Parts: sequence; C-alpha cells; structure tokens
Amino acid sequence: MKFIKWYKYIVCGAWAVLAFTHGVMAGPDADDPDTMDRIVHSPMLPIAMTDPIDTGTLLFSDSPEYPEQDGILYADKVSGDCRMYFYHVNQGHSPRKIVVMAYNPTGSVVDVVLKGYQYTRPSTSYYTVGKELSTIYYEGYATISKIPVEPYGYALLGSRLNDVSILPDQLFSGIVDMELPVPMYISAVILPVQADPVAFVQKQIYLPSDAAKLRGTFRGKDRYLSTLIPYSPNDGTGYVKIADGIADRFLQGRDVMDNRISENTGNYGVNYTIRLRTKGVGNIYMYFNPQGGEYAGVAELIYTNQKNGDDRKIVELPSKTLSMGQNDPFAMQYIDSFKAGSDVIVHIMPPGAANLPVRIVLVPDKQLRDAADAADKLKKLTDKAKNQMAEESDEEQQINRKAAQEAKRNTADEQVQHVQKNQRRHYEPVIIGN
Repeated sequence: MKFIKWYKYIVCGAWAVLAFTHGVMAGPDADDPDTMDRIVHSPMLPIAMTDPIDTGTLLFSDSPEYPEQDGILYADKVSGDCRMYFYHVNQGHSPRKIVVMAYNPTGSVVDVVLKGYQYTRPSTSYYTVGKELSTIYYEGYATISKIPVEPYGYALLGSRLNDVSILPDQLFSGIVDMELPVPMYISAVILPVQADPVAFVQKQIYLPSDAAKLRGTFRGKDRYLSTLIPYSPNDGTGYVKIADGIADRFLQGRDVMDNRISENTGNYGVNYTIRLRTKGVGNIYMYFNPQGGEYAGVAELIYTNQKNGDDRKIVELPSKTLSMGQNDPFAMQYIDSFKAGSDVIVHIMPPGAANLPVRIVLVPDKQLRDAADAADKLKKLTDKAKNQMAEESDEEQQINRKAAQEAKRNTADEQVQHVQKNQRRHYEPVIIGN
C-alpha cells in the first residue's frame, strides 16, 4: 500500500509546510541537510535490543571476489531453509556466467523448493549493483516452484541465471532462496557463457579463496532483533547499530572448501527484521546514518494497521544519489516519521558493495525542532554575515570606483593643463628690443 501525503500551506505559521505520514505531522525541515547535520552531531544513546534470533542457513560466496578462472566459487552440503548469496567480478578475458547448482547425493528423486531468486544486471558500477539487488529483493513477489533433482544428479537453481552474460570487469550478484528436504550440495559456479552447467560442474574444479576470504556457510540467513523495552520520545535521540561486530555481532561459520573458521564481516546477505516498539506521545523521526564508509541500498518499512492491514514502504538509501557516506561518518538521510506508540518493522539486507556498520536513528519531535531552530538561527546569522560582507564589499567597490573616477578626472585635468601650457609656450610672441 502506498502512503498518502497531504500538503497545506500556512501563511502565518511557524512552519510553512505540514506533511502527514501515517497520521503524523512531518517535522520542520526533517530532511534539511543543516538540520540533519545538527542531529547526527548531537548526543544520542544506543537503544537496548534483544539478543539476535538467527534462522536458516546462509551460503555466502564473495571469495575470490575477482575470479580469473572458471570453477566452483563456493559449495557446501546443507539442508532446510537456505540462501545462496553471491557477489563476484568477472576478471577473465571473455564473457562468463555465474549459476547456482544443486547436487542430490541420495538414491531417490528430491524436490528442491525454490522460494525465489533475484539477480542484478552485470555492471562495473558496484554501488548500482548493490542497490539494485536490494531493491529487487524487497520489491519482488517471489513465486514458489519445485525443481526435481535426479538421484546422484545435478540441477540448475534459477534457470534465468544461465542466460546472463557477464563481460570482463563487470560485477554480478544474486540471491537464491530455497528449501532442501534432505542434505544436498549447493554450489555457486562461474563458467564460460556457452558451457553446459551440469557438464561443467561435474569437473569439480574448486577455486581457492582470495586474501579477504569472505565466504562460508553460516547459521543465520535471517536475523530478528527487537527493542528490549519500548522506545519513548522521553528517552531522547537513540539509535540501533547494525553489523558493527560488537553491539550486533558478525555471523560465525565455516569455509568448508578452505577447511577453516569463517566470519561474515558485515553480515552481507542477511535479511534483518528489526522491530521497533515505541510508547509515549509525540512524533518520532527515523534517519539512516552509514558509519563505515560508502553505502547504497534500500530499507523496507512495515507499519501494522489493525483496520487497514499493514502499510509497506520501500526507501532508497540514499534516495537522491547513488551512494552516501564516502569519507563521511556523519552522513544522514531522513527515512520516515510515525506516531509514538506505533510498532515499526524495518527490513534491511547489507548489500555486497556497501560498507558497514550503519545506524538507524530515532529522533523525538522536540529534538528535531531544536535542531531545526538551531540550524535556522545559524543560517540567518550566516546570511546576515554574508549580506554585511556583500554590503561592505559594495561600499568598498563604490569608494574604489569614486577614487578611480576622481583619479581619472585629475589625470585628465593635468593633461589639459599640460597641453594648454605647451600651447602658450609655442604661440607666445617674441619681443625684440623696445
């Protein structure tokens, strides 16, 4: 359901525009850069969250990130609710493709339940790929299908992946969600465009990881977090930090191909469900603040409405540019506003190209207005100073112009006098004798 906004213009009011979202009057200059700069530099406290509940299995394939040869990028034997998240750049000299394969190690046919798969257009713009994949994931309506895998046989999971050609230096990323009734081998494979996936995967060419070693099998493709106690505007500005490895721990798993312990530094490919329970009165404003570096993605917001069902909204992060936060841990974007007492669900999945951690910041109405007032006062002082400098500059320019004109007139007079003097000297009669 799309959200409706009403705009009313007030001639004699403190605020020129009132915007309503979910019955909330949007605060003064909620998305004003100066106001947001005041907010992000203001004191704030972490919001206490419950321990994470991790469900499902994540196979994360991001190493080697720049494969130069064809082969199996990552594979493991898994079962149940699983996700394969892959992120690779074709570093070869010819077009290639990346597919996800299932191998059935049993003596009977097994139906893999494909719950959906999403992938991006290959691109050399990494942040475009990250944002596009997140958008497709949350906007898409996955259809469930069954893929039979013959005994001791292979099957392609996501037939359209086989048709995507990745040119040299292009990044390709995708998500495959599946339900496996029995343990099966799932692998991400890079191979020539014309190669048959089943015939190629049987060669069992396993690629070593790179120096980053960002791949493995992890418990927790989905993570659930909730406020320990409802947040109140009386608590002041607060935040929830995501994927910093401390307040929100990184997934620990194993890279079975390297036979080592692995860490998903950044929790890439994890679908976060963050339940923000609130209480009290007044308006609450939600912001996004990347702290680890450049970021490009989306967030999905769900508001529970008992009368009309759930309101759903997808917000680009950022919305006006491709990415945000490069060399700026204080970058901020306004996300949305809602009434205190509401429960809001935030879905977010760290894209492969993004930098973590990030913060979701909740700002009460009073703090927003204080920040807006301070920003407005500073703007007025700055404008006044600029006007004074402009006036002084104009006055100085006028003085200089008058001085130049006076100097010009003086020079002209001197020249006239000099000419007249020469003329008198030339035509003065000569008297000889008496």
